[in-house]
Amino acid sequence: MMTTIDESILNHFGNEYQGIPLTLQALGERQWLVVLQARPAARLRLSAESDFSKQLDKMGISDETKIGDPQLDDNYVIRAESQEARELLARQEVLSALTALAPFLELELTHKEYRLIKDDMEPTPQAIESFLAPLAQLVEATKAPEGSFE
Repeated sequence: MMTTIDESILNHFGNEYQGIPLTLQALGERQWLVVLQARPAARLRLSAESDFSKQLDKMGISDETKIGDPQLDDNYVIRAESQEARELLARQEVLSALTALAPFLELELTHKEYRLIKDDMEPTPQAIESFLAPLAQLVEATKAPEGSFE
């Protein structure tokens, strides 16, 4: 169910955040989809762990990537299939940005954008700013170099 975003939030942020094209979409009263349009250096996806994925972990048959950070490994299913994505996850500034974004339902670095689904957030500019800032830091730490092509 998509809900209407308060006009004051749209006016506060506009369609850019720190020079990066921004899309905000309310998925529920306290759930947000945030998209920053920039091209990541690698594709990556983190989704909140479920009871099922935790059971697969316990049985040793999960095919997710483990990065050695207990908070992220225990709370998210990490899909980092390329060497480039695994290298991004080894960088401290990337881990710091991910930790600052947590908790979230899903974070995906696609071929052309950063998509974050954040739950349990107040619909205020201050609350949205609290996760936009670390998301922009993640973009800065992981974006593809200017002029590079995939």
